[in-house]
Amino acid sequence: MHGNECGTGKGSALLLVEDQFDLADLVEQALVDQGNEVTHAYSVFEAMSLLKDGQFDAAILDIELRDGMVFPVADRLADLGVPYLFASAVYAQVVPARHQRARFVAKPFHIPQLQEAVSATLQQARLGGGARR
Repeated sequence: MHGNECGTGKGSALLLVEDQFDLADLVEQALVDQGNEVTHAYSVFEAMSLLKDGQFDAAILDIELRDGMVFPVADRLADLGVPYLFASAVYAQVVPARHQRARFVAKPFHIPQLQEAVSATLQQARLGGGARR
């Protein structure tokens, strides 16, 4: 786990849950380049631990992680009122009904596509329409 802090103070605090190291580094850098602070979890367990203490504006979730499916993390984010999106190679149909309102970005994706989905998720949350259970 590692986080990068932006010096501008205007970005969002994002939780990235992704177990592919190379992809995670690429996504993290792209989001940091937009002025965000990114905290990275490589597993469901690590993400749940970070949610105990961390305050996040949004989250980007891979679905299949080394220690299981990410849906307990999505459940916790929904309980906290934190918007999230899925970025996964798994078909969107495996997403439970309770999480169907979340955006889904299919892998492989282009970085600008993910950046736009993150921006749209943050904007939706600011307007009061975040993903909630």
